[in-house]
Amino acid sequence: MAERNPTWAVVATVDEPAALVQAFVAWHLHLGAAEVWLYFDRPDDPAADLFGHLPQVHVIRCDAPHWLRLGKSRPRRHEVRQVGNARDAYARCTVDWLLHCDADEFVWSNVPMAEVLSGCAAATDSLILPVAERMHLPGSADHSVLEGVFRRPYPEAHNKGLRIFGPDYDLTYRGLTGHAQGKAFARTGRPLHLSIHRPRPARAGQVLQFARASSEVSELLHFEGLTPAYWSYKLARMAHALAKHDGMPPSAHRRRQADVLLAEPQSAADLYARLKVADERMQALLQRRDLWSAPAFDPTGALSSAFPDAAIDLSPSAIDRWLHQEKGSILAFLRAP
Repeated sequence: MAERNPTWAVVATVDEPAALVQAFVAWHLHLGAAEVWLYFDRPDDPAADLFGHLPQVHVIRCDAPHWLRLGKSRPRRHEVRQVGNARDAYARCTVDWLLHCDADEFVWSNVPMAEVLSGCAAATDSLILPVAERMHLPGSADHSVLEGVFRRPYPEAHNKGLRIFGPDYDLTYRGLTGHAQGKAFARTGRPLHLSIHRPRPARAGQVLQFARASSEVSELLHFEGLTPAYWSYKLARMAHALAKHDGMPPSAHRRRQADVLLAEPQSAADLYARLKVADERMQALLQRRDLWSAPAFDPTGALSSAFPDAAIDLSPSAIDRWLHQEKGSILAFLRAP
């Protein structure tokens, strides 16, 4: 028998501008999340002090005692830290379902998430939210990094005939610059290990059932590449980690993006525009294939409710100021000979 009115939560490991993390928290509380688990990758991040008035938000500073509590020293690889934190939240949360995602990913649903989750059969361990990735319209002057339209991944595994999407299609995976797998809610209280995209059985040989959410009901809006500079930073961080033998092997399309960017870092903004601006031809192609989405996503009201006295600046210029202040050394990697 399915649950009635199940509770749900989100967990993320964060090292992002405070305004983005506040939007992430506010939006998911607005949607009905009973808990939000924030693991601050930098334990001295001042943004960790912004949530004390919200009892639903659990703030964990990922300092040495935190990692010792998890039985290890701080993992070098970012992805390993994310997974460790997600599994910690899975063990500690008091909700029925937990979604592991990133701070630039926002749940979107046309019906309450509790209603979506209540429709899952009792045997279902995981509910997958398909992803829709943010794009820009030509000539748009975004006032917030959380504006835009969205494209869905191309459904065909072999990508036949997709040269119609242009010469840069090889820099994407199924038409997206980020991931196409979506992220998954995991039902709590079961022998599951959370990972980046999917939970998996904690015991080898255990059968795990999946139930996929309809794209007409629920999606994960991915604001991949908040600004051209931020997108470049994420690729540079990946390349820098690989150069230091410190990163997980990237997917092929992400490696190709990084190679193009490192070869011509001065053309980063142009590369971003080629991959992420939907001209009329691209819009028509996506719309004909039902790969186009333009939800009325606006976290302004949620932010005002959760942080009524805060001046929260999500403008591209504010995000880039934070980036250059906090992550300038990685951006310098692009300019290194």
